[in-house]
Amino acid sequence: MKYSMKTYTTRAVIGALIAVSLSTPTAHAEPSARPMEPSQGITLVTGDKVILGGAGGATVRPGNGRERIQFLTQRDTRGDMHVTPVDALSGLRSGQLDPRLFNVSQLIKHGFGDAARPDIPLIVSGTLGARSLPSIGADAVKVAKDSGFWNSRQGSRIWLDGPVKALLDKSVPQIGAPAAWQAGFTGKDTKVAVLDTGIDGTHPDLLDAVADAKDFTDSPSGTQDKHGHGTHVASIVTGKNEKYNGVAPDTRLVVGKVLNDRGSGTESGVIAGMQWAASSGARVINMSLGSEIPSDGTDVVSQAVNTLTAQSGALFVIAAGNNGDLVGSPAAADAALTVGAVDSKDALAPFSSRGPRFQDNAIKPEITAPGVDIVAAKAKGSFLADRLPNIGEHHLMMSGTSMAAPHVAGAAAILAGQHPDWKAAELKAALMNSAKPQPGVSIFEQGAGRVDVAKAVSQTVRSMPASVSNGVVRWPHTDDKPITNVLTYTNSGTSDVSLTFGVDVRDPAGKAAPAGMFTVSPATLVVPAGGQAQTSLVVDTTVTAADGLYSGFVTAGDLRTPISVTREPESHDAKLEFIGFDGKPTPDYAMRIISFTNPYQYQRYDASGSLTVRLPKGKYFLEAQLRQADRPMVIMTEPGLDLSKDVSLKLDARDARPVGLTLDRTGLRSAETFVELSSKMAWGTLDSAVRSEFGDVVVRPSTTSAPGEFRYSVGGRFAGESLLYNVRGDAGGKVPANPVLKVRDRDLVKVRSVHAATRPGTKGVREGLFDKPLPYSLDEFYSPGVGWHSSFSEQDADGNPVQNIFTSDPRGFTRSTVEHWNQGVFGPVTPENSFRPFRYASRNADTMVFAIPMYSDSGANREGYSANTGTSTLYRDEVEIATRPGAGGGIFEVPPGKATYRLHVESTRDRTLSSKVVADFTFQSDTVTDPVPEPLSLMTVRFTPSLDDFSRASRVIPTIVPVSVGHNTKGDAWPTRVEVSHDKGATWRAAPLVSFGGKWYTVIGHPRDAVSVSLRASARDSAGNSVNQTVIDAFGLR
Repeated sequence: MKYSMKTYTTRAVIGALIAVSLSTPTAHAEPSARPMEPSQGITLVTGDKVILGGAGGATVRPGNGRERIQFLTQRDTRGDMHVTPVDALSGLRSGQLDPRLFNVSQLIKHGFGDAARPDIPLIVSGTLGARSLPSIGADAVKVAKDSGFWNSRQGSRIWLDGPVKALLDKSVPQIGAPAAWQAGFTGKDTKVAVLDTGIDGTHPDLLDAVADAKDFTDSPSGTQDKHGHGTHVASIVTGKNEKYNGVAPDTRLVVGKVLNDRGSGTESGVIAGMQWAASSGARVINMSLGSEIPSDGTDVVSQAVNTLTAQSGALFVIAAGNNGDLVGSPAAADAALTVGAVDSKDALAPFSSRGPRFQDNAIKPEITAPGVDIVAAKAKGSFLADRLPNIGEHHLMMSGTSMAAPHVAGAAAILAGQHPDWKAAELKAALMNSAKPQPGVSIFEQGAGRVDVAKAVSQTVRSMPASVSNGVVRWPHTDDKPITNVLTYTNSGTSDVSLTFGVDVRDPAGKAAPAGMFTVSPATLVVPAGGQAQTSLVVDTTVTAADGLYSGFVTAGDLRTPISVTREPESHDAKLEFIGFDGKPTPDYAMRIISFTNPYQYQRYDASGSLTVRLPKGKYFLEAQLRQADRPMVIMTEPGLDLSKDVSLKLDARDARPVGLTLDRTGLRSAETFVELSSKMAWGTLDSAVRSEFGDVVVRPSTTSAPGEFRYSVGGRFAGESLLYNVRGDAGGKVPANPVLKVRDRDLVKVRSVHAATRPGTKGVREGLFDKPLPYSLDEFYSPGVGWHSSFSEQDADGNPVQNIFTSDPRGFTRSTVEHWNQGVFGPVTPENSFRPFRYASRNADTMVFAIPMYSDSGANREGYSANTGTSTLYRDEVEIATRPGAGGGIFEVPPGKATYRLHVESTRDRTLSSKVVADFTFQSDTVTDPVPEPLSLMTVRFTPSLDDFSRASRVIPTIVPVSVGHNTKGDAWPTRVEVSHDKGATWRAAPLVSFGGKWYTVIGHPRDAVSVSLRASARDSAGNSVNQTVIDAFGLR
């Protein structure tokens, strides 16, 4: 072959060519785009697909037959995005539907995205599923991600079968266990259930300890503990070792494996294990697991704890959690004995989750135990065995409330053996009454204090209830009624016991509560041998005192009962009345009120259509939606609701007005229209939107305002002949009297978009609004800085895909530019600046998921797909794991531990461009212990030469090819080699690779008879991960 470029080989000449090229304006200029929001794809239980980000908060593709359904998107105070179809609102109001089903952020975070799994795990009442859960009257099922289940649900109650996880020598003496043993109490033959990751029954500390075991995870290893958490926990309860003895060494274990070999499980699996354990005769059930999302104790697993406690009398001992925040499920259950963690000096561990309980300020946790640097049994060959400090051959060290809970479970087993007739309430009370409190630590951090089993077995008097939570007392306090709590003391000894009562309660500042606020009457009491006596705790909140939480103890000698009350700060009633189109109160509404200063969301509902919400004095944002059959949805908001006094507010559908946008041009088609509300709070920004055709939604003008803080917006896409508007109109402060907003061309950014063809005779579909022969161009208009998802599909004359739809991350424009669609080089991507690493390559425990777009065009932050024939093969340390059909995709189970992996992908397609793509991705990976998937360190090489509308370059002029590296984890990566072929890969030659202005380029000269250019490149990152990538027929020549 003869090349038209022989002398362009020096670095100086190449740099000069690049400099000239970059100084000359071209139609290939990259847009001034920036990602505006994380983006992930997930299908809801309704069959509707959601992609987060962009204008209106999300893009929704309705399921089959649901094209006219409206969608409500709302960001909550934790930053999570909820996307709710309006036909789910009534089920959410009535409690039939679990709100987590529509929390898209959390669903994606916990591995329910479409790339990770094809189904949705649910717990459904009144079904015959794979797992029966009679304690909550439901069954566990998995349903396909389409609208079939939703259309056939017939009034069933539906929960997400959500994820749960494990809550990761001196401690046993620290809680007084040796003194209990010396007194003859070792928990002999008492059954203790450990619901965890299974057990290593061959461990020398646990030989003959297991009475029964059952797997609830469908693990190939059965009840064997391949994770290590369960064995460690079990040995704290009952291990036998000269140095590392368990708390109750003569107990019998009932082991339920409810967490898999990765340390995670499902709520249905946990409930099934709880039912089995309760029916097995276990007196104590230890659960060192849970969710770290705050719970008020009404969640499905907490309900099961309460039900099974009442039915069986077993005491559920549950770890408080390790996030240092409010306790979650199932630790929030009323019946649970919830355990926080302390260190060897009884100081509270900083990770130990705290109270008061979400919503009602109840006392949680209720007790503490050692949970820092605990040495206990190591499961042989387990995941944790190689990752945590080993102490000798058979033990390792862990910290967490997971370690604290089995200390308490062991103590409870000792008491249960001492008192065979005691049920959960008696065991709980005795442990709490005898606990040792730490001075200066709130009962909402430590409950009654650190467990003291020596004292528990010797103490003959106990009080019930074990704690007293008096809830919230309404402001103002001048007319408060005294609150009387009866305390019952039981004496199991042979001698009468005299008690003298006192109170030690602290105000919100940690000072002693005012005199007279807490009194005990009678102040002295004689509890007869074998009998009971009662006294009353009277709480008087009329005394002059600070508002807020009060907590402390009723003391009776060395007995302590935790008590609390909340003296409500100045608060006022917001009386709300929701009026329908017929002028009558209606139940067809949903509402929320959020404080400007406190990130807390108040949601209430009353089917009468009238309700009163009581809130602390302050400024609030109120929003509501009202939807009645065959009428438009009504959006209502009060952006600056002042609660410095009681207010009454009538939210009347008849006051609502039509919404819309007025543009400079008329007669345009519309798509993806929405109404959005946004409010800047002291703690962050709150957003919500309704995605609906304008004719199906109306808005009630506001009667309050929040200038500079609130924004009302109307937006959408609008199309005319070769025109595309992507616009949002804004009004500040309030919803105006006329909610139809005007947007002028002069206020928009103009973008010229050029849509190329990969072959003659095809057509291009853009945003579902254009269906035109290719190539074609559009004049697009964008509201400055507003992000939009965009899509394009090249199709043949019959509508069959040639180059599948592209979807970009949300893009915002601030200046005019030219944008190219469907232009080569087509190849694999992990898009630059993408905030969605889980979508392309991730690992969850020991499951790897790949979904690499193999045919993306040259545009930044896009992903593209095309019909192809291909495979994906995964190697671990160059040993093949498996091969999956499909190029760039697949789910692979891999061995635990760290290793070097290589994903080999081959793809061919019947196209003249990118006819074959081969890539080898080499990366390091280790087992992921957190339930949230971690992205894998894959990278891709992108080539973005300036080409014509059929992805061709001139064979006469050297082609400058920008070379960049996209990284799935945003690592520092660079190209190391580029090669070129003009004979479809039969022969290759090195191409010069130079850095210029912080970017990489190569310049390629072409033989006069060449028809296409193939490219091969390598790249690596600073961690040693790499990629070798080949694209045959990368672009054509003319």
